[in-house]
Amino acid sequence: MHSKMKRTWQTLTADKRRFSLFCTLLFVGLLLWARIIVIARPARTAIAAPIVVNPSAEILYSDNLTTPAYLEAVPRKNPFEVNSTVFPEYVASPDNIHDSMPVLTDSTESEFVATLKLEAIMGEMAVINGQVVSVGGIIGSQTAREPLRLSAMQGRTVIISAGDRRYELSIAPLHQ
Repeated sequence: MHSKMKRTWQTLTADKRRFSLFCTLLFVGLLLWARIIVIARPARTAIAAPIVVNPSAEILYSDNLTTPAYLEAVPRKNPFEVNSTVFPEYVASPDNIHDSMPVLTDSTESEFVATLKLEAIMGEMAVINGQVVSVGGIIGSQTAREPLRLSAMQGRTVIISAGDRRYELSIAPLHQ
């Protein structure tokens, strides 16, 4: 196949007059082909019309009756405005904080820590009583004078601190 193409190319380019005629016909053919493409799919363009004081559009129905439809000059709703019900504003606090957490005092802090249960540890986060807490996050009431913070994670245990007090929670060992 390669030698056949080589021989055809040599025959075509051997005579300069025949080669120039071939190139001219090829060029005209390409122009006609491009013209057919442009006619078949014309470019879509639009020209801005001057501002209309009372905009309206006429709607044609199948029985050829026209009904005017009046358009508003200014849209009622901003199409680029974010819908607050679909996309609520970002809140820095996590959405899994329970409202029923008691306000801790120094006397009830140890009782509250006794009720905490470490459920899972995932990387730098832990699940304590169903609440996802990252290292440095607050456990329980955020309004306490010294809130309980998740200060460290070590294997299957976490360290919770409030001021100078430290508490350790661990996941129950696997049943064997």
